[in-house]
Amino acid sequence: MDQRSLDDPRLKVKNFLTRLPLFANLADHSIEKLARSGKFIRVGKGDFIFFQDDPSQTVFVVRTGLVSIILESQDGRRLVINEMHGGDFFGEVGILTGQSRSSTAIARSDCELVVFPGSAFLELLNGEPHLVQQLLVIASNRLRESSEREGALAFLDARGRLARLLLQLSHRELEKGYITISQEELAERTGQTRQTVAKALGQWRRGGWLITGRGRIMLLNYKALSQVEQDTFVPADNS
Repeated sequence: MDQRSLDDPRLKVKNFLTRLPLFANLADHSIEKLARSGKFIRVGKGDFIFFQDDPSQTVFVVRTGLVSIILESQDGRRLVINEMHGGDFFGEVGILTGQSRSSTAIARSDCELVVFPGSAFLELLNGEPHLVQQLLVIASNRLRESSEREGALAFLDARGRLARLLLQLSHRELEKGYITISQEELAERTGQTRQTVAKALGQWRRGGWLITGRGRIMLLNYKALSQVEQDTFVPADNS
């Protein structure tokens, strides 16, 4: 293979896609066709990829970086409903339903994405019907995770939601020993204001439960935070 082939953007897209479980078993002609329609794009940290209510025209796959999927209220509040990491795809819902974007996508770090026209994605599904079943599995998993988040919003107060999120993030980033996240992101992921998050973190920091600084949080007292989560459970009103 010569250097020109190695530098071919379509070949790079194809090589990336064939390493992903969702696309690994596609027929060669299907992956070739999809790769021809796709391209790599770079998105800087904090940049918006699309906005809620935008027309649904494209589907994205994350190559590197982290993307947050956000719901926005009319008064400007935000709630993170999902996060996309390397290998995850997003933006397909509007393509499948023919409706506008139901959420906003923002880059939480510098990202490299593959973007495809929605028409190419639909054509792929028509030619590879087994993909529909895989998409249903992915959609079911995302729905389950969404239900868990909704449960936290319904049955935990603000401090409980924050404690739960910190414990979850700490478990995921156990090897690092600390969490990398801003107060704004914590607020968006727990459905509260930045001021409320800052107040709780300040109290826990003074109590020796955690250390904060420059977008990093190190948890010191897991037991205390777990107790906060348990103590702030709000029973459902069955009356």
